[in-house]
Amino acid sequence: MDDTKCRALKAELAAQPEPQLVAAERFFDGNDDLGSIGCNLDEHPGVDAFRDIFAGLLRRPDVQAVYAQISELDPGDGCWPFADTVLVAGTISADELREAVSPLQPDEVGDAAQFGVSPAIGKKHGTPVLAVWWD
Repeated sequence: MDDTKCRALKAELAAQPEPQLVAAERFFDGNDDLGSIGCNLDEHPGVDAFRDIFAGLLRRPDVQAVYAQISELDPGDGCWPFADTVLVAGTISADELREAVSPLQPDEVGDAAQFGVSPAIGKKHGTPVLAVWWD
């Protein structure tokens, strides 16, 4: 884990109102903390798998943005902020998104409104927003 990037990310997020959002690329930059996302998975595929799958989504023409929603800003020393939800803005269908993220074993994939996510992200991008969630 890159401690300098971790401290900078925590400081950046601390300045935001809750729930804090960060672009997926930023969330994964310097992050190798298995506890930062998908920490309850029986067989964690690794942070690189999360990073690669979300980067791949960003290359799709039907995806405009991918954000990690921070659930716990500072879970402890040597820990990256924790996210249990990733938001995907775009016209990708829930079924296509579910298929694309299946190696990450999410518990649910669906309309972000079902997860209580503010409609601000959808308005910002002018597209629907889906959520990918891990319990």
